[in-house]
Amino acid sequence: MATHPLAARLSRLMRGSAALAAMRLCGAGFGFAAQALLARIVGAEDLGLFYAATSLAIFAGLVAAQGYPQIAPRFAARYREEARQDLFAAFVTRSVRDGLGAALAFGALIAAASLFWPGLPPQTRACGVIAGLMVVATTALTTFTNLAGALRLFGLCYVPEGIVRPACFLLLVAGLGLAMPGASGAVVTGLFAGLTGLIAVVQFRLMRRHLPAWRRPRRAERRLARRWRAEARSLVLLSLYTNIFADLGILCVAPFLPPAEVAVFGLCLKLALLVGYVVQVTQQMAVPDFAEARRAGDLTAMRRIVRRAMRLPTAATLAALAVVLLAGEPLLGLFGPEFRQGVPVLAILIGSQLLRALAGPSAHVLTLTGAQGLNARLCVAALTVLVLANLALTPAFGVVGAALAVLASYAAWILGTAVTLRRLGEIRTDVLALWPARMAAA
Repeated sequence: MATHPLAARLSRLMRGSAALAAMRLCGAGFGFAAQALLARIVGAEDLGLFYAATSLAIFAGLVAAQGYPQIAPRFAARYREEARQDLFAAFVTRSVRDGLGAALAFGALIAAASLFWPGLPPQTRACGVIAGLMVVATTALTTFTNLAGALRLFGLCYVPEGIVRPACFLLLVAGLGLAMPGASGAVVTGLFAGLTGLIAVVQFRLMRRHLPAWRRPRRAERRLARRWRAEARSLVLLSLYTNIFADLGILCVAPFLPPAEVAVFGLCLKLALLVGYVVQVTQQMAVPDFAEARRAGDLTAMRRIVRRAMRLPTAATLAALAVVLLAGEPLLGLFGPEFRQGVPVLAILIGSQLLRALAGPSAHVLTLTGAQGLNARLCVAALTVLVLANLALTPAFGVVGAALAVLASYAAWILGTAVTLRRLGEIRTDVLALWPARMAAA
């Protein structure tokens, strides 16, 4: 019996974007529950140490991977389609060898600096050493997760880091709360590092049979490696901004704020990005329809799709902002009395997600044009704004200044994308561009 077209489309959606979104949202829920529980168990100061240490390890792991994970899907698909298993083996060997070599160097540097830096409090020193020891595991997870995605092994790509780690960490935190109610930030960081290492080892063992055998690169492959390295490293800064924004934001404020305020900012940023996840998923799911309308040159359909992709995220972020303004203090107080001061911070950070919602799927449209290089430069510019704004605002205004730096970074990214789309002759997707068109149609 023939399948109804709508049913077939829904089936494909559940196997693709919607299933992935549900999986990631579930993992985010586990992670958020674990950190909410942590806030009650260890308090704001130790939670701030945990945030700073784990963000440092994740940041260093992504930099150590040197961009190879970002180019893995393209080169893996090319070499497998061309039946060049030798080149695929060389690429995997190079990416793993370069990544883990850099991870060992970065990890040793972080651990040594934490051990010998004068005047560090004992808990900060211990968390720094653990962060250094954790870098190899975060690099391995980044590398093998993306290799799994490149091979279409989506279970190995999304489940270990996206579902298993946050779920297991939630169980460990709950157990820690029962066994050691006054546990320190170093103990929690050690638990997370050990779990991350275990997940990385299990993922590697499951991936090993799907990967080609490692071997010494041949002379011609060494020359090709220079191209891989150049293309990969050009994507590192783009990956930092788009993949680990929360960790990047926490690292930017850690030098300027005491650990308790780092915890307030980190928790509010993670809450805001949970709201922002609605924005991200809704915009991603509009991309296929927009691409079809763009190929057909149907400007009316493109505007209709963009407006549709704007409604739910705008409503969700406005609703979240209203809840924060009306009941933010008692809600944040659920995490501990130290977090009540975070109401203006959370309001500003949710405001940054409202900006993303009102900008529409502009970054996705820019990608559809093939202007990945321009997209990367825009992200690098936004990253620069984030760093400079933190330097200017966080020492003077504390956690509120840190939140304003995030808002400034998103604003720079959105404005730059709108200007770039206009210069390329593409449709702008922001509310300011769509509103006059809608009024004219009315």
